[in-house]
Amino acid sequence: VGMERADYLPPERLRELATAIDPAIRLEPDAEQVLQDVADDFVENVAAFACQLASHRGSRTLETQDVQLALEKLWDIRLPGIGESSAELRLIQRRPQAHSDAYKQRMQLVRKSQSKV
Repeated sequence: VGMERADYLPPERLRELATAIDPAIRLEPDAEQVLQDVADDFVENVAAFACQLASHRGSRTLETQDVQLALEKLWDIRLPGIGESSAELRLIQRRPQAHSDAYKQRMQLVRKSQSKV
């Protein structure tokens, strides 16, 4: 593995998910790798965008509403019961963004491909 990965979805958990669907299923190592990369990218992209949203509204605190809006804007995902009232919002102290080199490289490629369009 040449690129740094965060493993938000560890191999053991991935296998648990797969066998919960079909106990006889086996995952090829390459398929595991792809699923882990997708999970890592998903979490990093949503978290980065949610932090940008919090900053845009002038806050140094990442709130559930920021994550919800990021999920809606990036992936058209709405989580029922999340962020529907201010009493339900749980606060997470915002930390300065520290992107991995792999993430920065992926984002450069995305920006470069978007500028060609």
